[in-house]
Amino acid sequence: MGAMRPLLALAVLLLCPWAATGANAPSSDADGEEGENPATCDSTSSAGARCAAPAVLGETELPTPSEGNATKERSLPLSYSAPRLAMVFGMIGIAVMWVIVILKFAVDGSLPARLALWGLMPEVCAMVSVRSLVALLRLKRTPTPALVIRSCVTDAGAMQLAEAIRMYAKGAELEVLELPHNPALGAAGLKELVAAAVEVGLSELDFSFNPQLSDDAVDVLSPALEVKDSKLQLLRLSACNLTAKGVARLAESCTRCSLRTLDLSRNPLTGAGDALATACEASVLEELSIGFCGLNVEDVRAVAEQLPYTSIRSLQLDGNGFGSEGLLAIAEHLPLSQVDELGLEGNGIEASCLGALGEAWAKRPFSRLRLGRNNMSQEELAAFIRTLKT
Repeated sequence: MGAMRPLLALAVLLLCPWAATGANAPSSDADGEEGENPATCDSTSSAGARCAAPAVLGETELPTPSEGNATKERSLPLSYSAPRLAMVFGMIGIAVMWVIVILKFAVDGSLPARLALWGLMPEVCAMVSVRSLVALLRLKRTPTPALVIRSCVTDAGAMQLAEAIRMYAKGAELEVLELPHNPALGAAGLKELVAAAVEVGLSELDFSFNPQLSDDAVDVLSPALEVKDSKLQLLRLSACNLTAKGVARLAESCTRCSLRTLDLSRNPLTGAGDALATACEASVLEELSIGFCGLNVEDVRAVAEQLPYTSIRSLQLDGNGFGSEGLLAIAEHLPLSQVDELGLEGNGIEASCLGALGEAWAKRPFSRLRLGRNNMSQEELAAFIRTLKT
């Protein structure tokens, strides 16, 4: 409706001069030539005021020539009202057509996408529904490398989105598909999306925070990971309610794919140490996130023992609570690994065990280490950092 305001304002401006002319017409008599009023008196007589007789009822008084001219002058502005009215009604017609078009776009779901393409709202706001996202892919002529949509994807919507990805991904140069927090998405919709993603060669998939998927996600993703020409390099399945049994099946597929980043954080994986160690064997896997998974000391030891034989450079183990014993298991195998970034926040590590970590660092320094939220003071942590620097 905001687009109609300029048209309506212009219509009012066109109408106002015509209305004002008609309203001021009676006042023009007072500004014209002097005329005799039947009730006025002629003061030219010295004998006293000689007043003209009032008009008799029933008689018709013919206008004087000056009054006739004034009447024509008053009626002249009315002769220009037709073009103005035509212009006003034309503008109103345009406004009505604009409203109809906007309603049409709103009904077919493409309105957010069109507003984004017209520059009236950010493009990210067009990704509020599957229909709007499909319209964006269809209408946009410039690259759209990433699609992020949450809280609105159902199995039926996933099938529509998968078809749009097959049709428009190449022209949009699409590489990333992120669908976190979509509680209505099931295994059937996920299967269609994964098949489309592998078919067009997407490199990143994120299905995090969809606990309803559980191990069904593994059943869908495992065959896709093993596709020979798959270009998938990043897979995020954080908080998807995966189990140790599901991760074991996923790990077998990871060893036959080209994944570089795997995020399995916030899944209940207690006792999945051997499965995670198998996942580490993926030939080009560089980043593994297994934070907040409830890993115990044995799980951490199984992963640590595998580290020297992997290409992992970033290992995130935060929030597992395996304590100082888990740290000692990791520190033992760090010098022979390629790990350059290690996240150990929130694991209940004591400051007295930091010496083993310092010795591992001295044998092979690494650039990033995070130890926040552990059982140590800031002074103890600062003292350990100074030790590493010396």
